[in-house]
Amino acid sequence: MNKFRQYPVILRLTIILLFIILVIYSLIQAKQLLYPLAISVLLSYLLYPVASFLEYKARFPRMLAVLTSVLLFLAVATGAVNILIDQIQRLAEDQTIQQHANENFAGIQSFISDQLNISSEAQNIWIKEKAEGLLNFQGEIKTVFLKMAGAVEALLFIPIFTFFLLFFRNRAEKFIHKLAERRHAELAETLIKQISKVTIKYVTGVTIVVVILAISHSVALSIIGVKYALVLGLITASFSFIPYFGTVVSGIVPLTFTLVAQNDPYSAMAVAIYYIIISLVDHNIITPSIVGGKVHLNPFVTILSIIIGATIWGIPGMIIVVPFIAVLKIICDNIESLKPFGYILGVEKDGLTIKKISNFFLKRKEK
Repeated sequence: MNKFRQYPVILRLTIILLFIILVIYSLIQAKQLLYPLAISVLLSYLLYPVASFLEYKARFPRMLAVLTSVLLFLAVATGAVNILIDQIQRLAEDQTIQQHANENFAGIQSFISDQLNISSEAQNIWIKEKAEGLLNFQGEIKTVFLKMAGAVEALLFIPIFTFFLLFFRNRAEKFIHKLAERRHAELAETLIKQISKVTIKYVTGVTIVVVILAISHSVALSIIGVKYALVLGLITASFSFIPYFGTVVSGIVPLTFTLVAQNDPYSAMAVAIYYIIISLVDHNIITPSIVGGKVHLNPFVTILSIIIGATIWGIPGMIIVVPFIAVLKIICDNIESLKPFGYILGVEKDGLTIKKISNFFLKRKEK
């Protein structure tokens, strides 16, 4: 390290920049392997409590405990996907919704024709040309199919990777201890405990938040009178796996559906108000209470990380990046030379939680 500091500043910056470019290029090129592996790591932390319970409490052999936990997850995920597909098929076959959508589309065309003096025929020709243009690019279609095939292949590898990560978890821990050697044994043990605790807390907490929001969205949309509230609730809740952006963007789907397919501005207004309120409640109360106070990342760093993750790995990158940044912060906080980086990645603990709210009212009641 001291020898590196002897080089001129411009040379050091150039080396660092080249290293960053090389890392990013490698991540992009190897994404078909790396992002399923990264998702498997997070999924293994999510399933660890189940596998641990089956192994140590129910006295299952480790292989059976791990296999059962993975199969349970696949059963739940398959059930949710089947419900979603069934609801989407019903939505697509609903003649009333198609009629409302066509009427609204005709109204939009009429508005454009009146205001911009562009005839409906000209608009239809333009839309047809654009659609044909998209379909005529055989190379683009081939690329889309290749990406879909790659995504399916990656999904098939995730449960396999998760099984082996859970089954060989002790060997991975011993491997880290062997790398650390005796002089860094205490640091290695501290990092393993903190990273495991924070990752389990984050992954399980976010999953619970998504389930709560799915129920809340479905019930609220049903009360408002939005059709297919269940499918809309499930879709919009799944956005919450992406921090910050997810809850904010999720309201666009049911709002657009209510305006276009149901032609009901009052219901659309109620949907907009609900999603504004639930976003504030989620960001300030639900997520801090359930995910806990262990992951204190700077909001600016988090948003920047999500954008970078989306640029490198797309949607999987947006989901994966936050817990890995949290792990990076833990490493920086425990290594003296990296503590300044840990400080810039973090933020002071000042979130509003359910516990704080209950304590506030209890104190006022005592007075």
